[in-house]
Amino acid sequence: MTLRWIGVFALLGVGVAPTAHGAEVVDRFTLSSGARLPYHHTHSLNGATEPTAAVVVVHGTGRNARGYFDATVKAAEHAGARGTLVIAPHFQTSDDKPAKGDVYWTNGDATSWKDGGDSVSKGDISSFAAMDEVLARLSDKSRFPKLNRITVIGHSAGGQFVQRYAAGSPAATPSTRFVTANASSYLYFTAKRPAPIGKCPEYDNYKYGVQRLNRYMAGKPLQQQYTDRAVTYLLGGDDIHQNHSIDDSCSAKAQGKHRLERGRNHFAAFPSAAHKLVVAPGIGHDHAKLFDSDQGRKVIFGD
Repeated sequence: MTLRWIGVFALLGVGVAPTAHGAEVVDRFTLSSGARLPYHHTHSLNGATEPTAAVVVVHGTGRNARGYFDATVKAAEHAGARGTLVIAPHFQTSDDKPAKGDVYWTNGDATSWKDGGDSVSKGDISSFAAMDEVLARLSDKSRFPKLNRITVIGHSAGGQFVQRYAAGSPAATPSTRFVTANASSYLYFTAKRPAPIGKCPEYDNYKYGVQRLNRYMAGKPLQQQYTDRAVTYLLGGDDIHQNHSIDDSCSAKAQGKHRLERGRNHFAAFPSAAHKLVVAPGIGHDHAKLFDSDQGRKVIFGD
């Protein structure tokens, strides 16, 4: 382990974590089905007495969980966020060559990890259900007695994950906060859209709307749950370009021209909710810069 990383973990108040700077998987969390979810961490999900807050960060479509973990720990260091536990789950696909017993999904269609789809590996496990189990473990006072706040944040495809998960999860507690950052599209709960729909008959199907919901999302009061939850839209002020695999489907275009506009539009669609919109000026589609901006650090770790 490099001295720089020893310093980071010491600043976070976690001692020297059992992680080395590199691309290896740090640990695996065994789900109730018996399948395993890889994750990077400053503290194992087995439990710890020190943390008072947790940040669970969801990677983008490239599934670079380690990179997202590193960026979040660096931002925590700069924020002086002592006592914060950082968890970065790895939602694998077959391209990641998952180990035997690991759960994995696809990057699209009904088995997409981004949308709460069921796994293509053992057990038909929704990626959202896997996150439910992570939050349930963090909420277990016998394992984390001092932990009183959980922040779930995702960027890009991870931002899509977090926004839809905030609407569907029954596991969220009043101390759970959701941060959707630079998402390419959002889940709407009515048929109305801020931009012209045109000839797009599928625009209101899940993952963009509430028609044809997947197994995890079906039968839940999605709009009410989403409205009631602590949601922050964290957007880069320069994320206005058609790059980084932006969703260019007609369903996404009905939500706005680019990621910044789509985020602003979705926030505006819930005027009665106590949601927040935070824009970091000059930042494009870059999770590390966004997380470590003044605005990002305040949103993720608090003042």
